[in-house]
Amino acid sequence: MTWRNHPARRTTAAAGVLAASLLIGMVPATAAAPPSAPPPSARLQSAPAIPGGVGARVPFIEHEAEDAQVHGTVIGPDRAYGTLAAEAIGRQAVQLDTQGEYVEFTLTKPANALNLRYSIPDSADGAGIDATLGVYVDGQRIQSLALTSRYSWYYGQFPWTNDPADGGRRHMYDDSRVLLGETYPAGTAVRLQVGEQDVAPWYVVDVVDFEKVAAPTTMPRGAESVVAYGADPTGVNDSSDAIQAALDAASGTGRTVWLPEGTFLVTRHLLVDRVTLRGAGQWRSTLTGDGVGVFGREATEGGSSDVHLSDFAIFGEVRERNDTDPKNAIGGALSRSTVDKVWMQHTKVGIWVTGPMDDFTVTRSRILDQTADGINFVTGVTNSSVSDTYVRTTGDDGLAMWSLGQINADNTYTRNTVKAPTLANNIAIYGGRDITVSRNLVTDTLTQGGGIQIANRFGALAHEGTTTVSRNHLLRTGSLDLFTHIGNGALWFWAGDSPLTAALDVRGNIIEDSSYSAIQFFDQSVTGAVFNDTTILGAGTFALQLNASGSASFRKTSASGLGTGGVYDCSSGFTVVDAGKNTGWADSTCGYPAAGPLEVTGLGETLEFATEGDVALSDPQAVTITNPTAEQVRLASVSITGSFTLDHTCDAELAPGASCVATIAFAPTPRGERVGALTISDGTPAGRYQVYLRGDVLNSPDGNLAASRPVVTSGEVPGCCGGTNAVDGSTTTYWESTNDSFPQTLAVDLGRPSDLARIVLQVTPGWGTRTQVIEIRTSTDGQTWTTAVPATEYVFDPAVDDNRVTALLPGASQQQHVQIEVTANSGWPAAQVAEMEVYSF
Repeated sequence: MTWRNHPARRTTAAAGVLAASLLIGMVPATAAAPPSAPPPSARLQSAPAIPGGVGARVPFIEHEAEDAQVHGTVIGPDRAYGTLAAEAIGRQAVQLDTQGEYVEFTLTKPANALNLRYSIPDSADGAGIDATLGVYVDGQRIQSLALTSRYSWYYGQFPWTNDPADGGRRHMYDDSRVLLGETYPAGTAVRLQVGEQDVAPWYVVDVVDFEKVAAPTTMPRGAESVVAYGADPTGVNDSSDAIQAALDAASGTGRTVWLPEGTFLVTRHLLVDRVTLRGAGQWRSTLTGDGVGVFGREATEGGSSDVHLSDFAIFGEVRERNDTDPKNAIGGALSRSTVDKVWMQHTKVGIWVTGPMDDFTVTRSRILDQTADGINFVTGVTNSSVSDTYVRTTGDDGLAMWSLGQINADNTYTRNTVKAPTLANNIAIYGGRDITVSRNLVTDTLTQGGGIQIANRFGALAHEGTTTVSRNHLLRTGSLDLFTHIGNGALWFWAGDSPLTAALDVRGNIIEDSSYSAIQFFDQSVTGAVFNDTTILGAGTFALQLNASGSASFRKTSASGLGTGGVYDCSSGFTVVDAGKNTGWADSTCGYPAAGPLEVTGLGETLEFATEGDVALSDPQAVTITNPTAEQVRLASVSITGSFTLDHTCDAELAPGASCVATIAFAPTPRGERVGALTISDGTPAGRYQVYLRGDVLNSPDGNLAASRPVVTSGEVPGCCGGTNAVDGSTTTYWESTNDSFPQTLAVDLGRPSDLARIVLQVTPGWGTRTQVIEIRTSTDGQTWTTAVPATEYVFDPAVDDNRVTALLPGASQQQHVQIEVTANSGWPAAQVAEMEVYSF
């Protein structure tokens, strides 16, 4: 999830650790003879999406590359974070390494357009590379797909950057669309092939959406064309002022503003109120540019109403996540308004609306390749809905509702498709009253989330009334938590801020091939849940995972293909009420299962590394992976997260009795994560072995004694704003203490006694001015503290040294620990520090 209008909050459901991986089978290989391939087929998504009328009814047919005719290398299956296979739809894709390799699809319906989900490598500086890939019919190249890595490949820590120097990698896929020039009949073989002019080092083809795009529609009678106001359909000149003038002229008149076929450069938010903006089609009329968006007035300014947006596309230029810059496609407060058949891509969030507002409807839209959420209803959004909308490759929750400050009520997310969020959940409901999540298809969660999460979290007003989760299909969802190192459920109930006591009506859901547990209860007490007609078809671990107290009733809940057993319960205090006709999950177990049969030195332990400035104080460390069984064991990937480098001797198969070695070194970067994990994956659900890693920087090159040092806090926002963020070298991450509770402390262990001269504190640049009352203390042992600076009001002003303040530490000689105590903050009811630096000069 993400925060639109509160610069004092961080934009995530949970902070992430990035991956730098050496992947088995990913390095381009010499072309070989075409492998045997299955008959031409596709996993099709149309209307209905799957049996039972679940998922968005869409105008395209989605084909997965691994199911086509392949002259290349199938990668995956794998679910290990940081791998290309894990981010692929279905956890598999096809890699093309050399000229002449291809994937060939057979059309099942006539088509004249295609949209490709793909990956190509990034450039060394993170700016991305541009390339092409040929589209062939009957051996002739009919089009070239324009591909780029400018909008993919994020690095570092949350909220991530586009700089490879920050270490790690994620969000590695993008989409590219092209009109084919004519309509090809069903049965036509369409080939994506590397030609002579296609020069990317390698290509990964994931899925292709084939579509028959209609001719451009014509301007409605009485409409106002933006071209008449000076808008440029060639995209050369900035059309922002011209389109805004047309919108202003038509506001409140009942006239439609017409966006004809063409590409219009827009470099700011267009303000809409009591107006209809209509285009010639999602493939025909496009608003594009850095900062492009269509926004209603903010609710604090009275909001907007009676806005109707349809039949055009919004393509932004967002290339990294910046939570102080709301470059969303659609936003503001939009009561009695509709969004229909709008394509949104390369913006921060597709739709982020902030109430209070009422009666907002989104239908038949496409949201692809977002840096943060797909859609989020925030703060008192009521009687609103999203349906028949297709969401793929978001950087945070796919669809979310967040009852911040004022409760969301009577909203529905119905019959949508949400695939491959690269962080957090496919669908998340953070508080609300009488919310319904029904008949959605959600697939391929990557990390820090489940398929559907119902939660009291992030300061949201708690769930009230009845929350309904019905007839959804959750496929390959749930994930491995990068911090607790336990699996998260596909259907996840999280009582984070307060007990979850609302009525939970959970019925008719299909949970298939979960990465870990199918259903999870987490944190504080969860009560009032009633499950009916739940079908669990495969789970990496358990049917139920009980990490909370409370109770739930189950009737006609069947489970098969469980990786471990029926119920995980280590004296949780949670009561499972058997209401009858349940099958396949009666047993109960305490303890998480082993990943598999391999023996891994250091498994579940932490390897320690250290540097002194830029000089390594510890040698690389080796981890041995051994197969003690009489059968070969598949190794899908050997990968690493955090600021570490990896070399290994492992092949794709580990023979009986054989071993291979992974060698790890610590390589800290300015914004890289100092903790991480070595992951060995066999490609199956829950089949991930992990050795944890921790790097210690004793002194930063610039003399900051606190850089990456261990910290202790009195409290912090779970999964979001931990104390280590205050010493990670990045001002985009920050420590935020437990809310509504002062005083709060943060202490850092400098590692050795030093003569201290000054402390520098900073909050995130771009945040509004705030005053915090802070006392500064020092200690030799971390137990007994001496006041170095009494409680003082420090004004953090974005116009003065980027929200940075400095305090001198007179007389602080040979001190090893520094602590700050915060007793007030005018900007937010919690302590907030983005960076805490300590110097001896």
